[in-house]
Amino acid sequence: MINYVRDNPLIAFTVAFFHTRADDLRQRRERGASAVEWVVIAAICVLAALAIGAAVMQVVNSNKDKIQQGTNLPS
Repeated sequence: MINYVRDNPLIAFTVAFFHTRADDLRQRRERGASAVEWVVIAAICVLAALAIGAAVMQVVNSNKDKIQQGTNLPS
């Protein structure tokens, strides 16, 4: 059974194809650097959005008592 699997041309081609692709990926190590950079940029953007949202919520909560609902409306 094992010899049949090794002698099968489709399996031999598939194994050779994946070995060739893996060798290409091993030689180009800088490909992963851009992905890491995008993750760092995305994390910074998320943290900035959270900080801005927290600041807005703090201002709204500190001024909510000053807001008079339904009074002093322009006529």
